[in-house]
Amino acid sequence: MKLAFIADIHANVWALQAVLEDIEKHGIALIYDLGDTLYGPLDPVATYRLLQEKHVQSISGNQDRFILENKTSNPTFDYVIKELWSTSALEWLESLPSTRVIEDDIILCHGTPDNDSEYLIEDIKPGHVTVKESSDLVEKLRYHPQRLVLCGHSHLPRIVKAGQKVIVNPGSVGLQAYEDDSPIYHKMESGSPFARYCIVTFEGDLKTIDLIAVDYNVEAAARCAEKNNRDDWANRLRNGFV
Repeated sequence: MKLAFIADIHANVWALQAVLEDIEKHGIALIYDLGDTLYGPLDPVATYRLLQEKHVQSISGNQDRFILENKTSNPTFDYVIKELWSTSALEWLESLPSTRVIEDDIILCHGTPDNDSEYLIEDIKPGHVTVKESSDLVEKLRYHPQRLVLCGHSHLPRIVKAGQKVIVNPGSVGLQAYEDDSPIYHKMESGSPFARYCIVTFEGDLKTIDLIAVDYNVEAAARCAEKNNRDDWANRLRNGFV
């Protein structure tokens, strides 16, 4: 059995299209999206329609939730809500679960299983980002017995072993760098413009995890960001750095 996992699309339909085409080449039909799907100064409507067309199974991310709560006022949120208003996308976002368990032993979440705004793998320290200690990860997941954990939120592709658990972040499909001030100021940078996703292959009790980078029409996405007054996004899309 092969499963594909994508995360943090952020309305980048150009990256999503390339990733879905690559997944199709691998003959994979089951695709799971780990959230933060439609927020971004790109093309949320086309992103939503493509996910529906390909029957991608999604969970909600923190910025999906922010769209519904409509508590954040900035031009990009206003743009996304305006674009989605006349579609069924808002109802779809509202229907998404925050976590999902598949095959009994796999749990999907956006941040952590208990908090969509918290990094699962990463520890944010002044001036740098580190991977949490294995014991801290085991403690964080103590109420979740599944041995394979898929998460997003940090946009950084990683595979981490913590006790008997394996934690995988497939990286971001649609935004390869960003900065945030919660819990303190930090940058997340993948260092390249490639769209990211992962494939997990199960053969009996064994599994193979492939982190994959896909080239796509970055310039089309960057120009769309510029058109929507987000030169910062355009730079990050082109370079993978803040």
